[in-house]
Amino acid sequence: MWKLPGAQSGHRAVLCFCVQRGDVAAVRPADAIDPVYGRTLREALARGVEAMAWRAIVSPREIVLRDPLPVFCP
Repeated sequence: MWKLPGAQSGHRAVLCFCVQRGDVAAVRPADAIDPVYGRTLREALARGVEAMAWRAIVSPREIVLRDPLPVFCP
């Protein structure tokens, strides 16, 4: 199994989802598409990794993180 030395030793570890679609209201793992990713994400969260998501407005000149979105990982 893999290790998370940062989160395990008391350092902050964050996974940030940058959502570039306007029709997304929340982020959750797509277990039906990739169950291994879903399990791995849940394990990381259980070990202290934080997950956050932000709606991104993308233009040719910049990417702006506009609105925080909830992350659901039951």
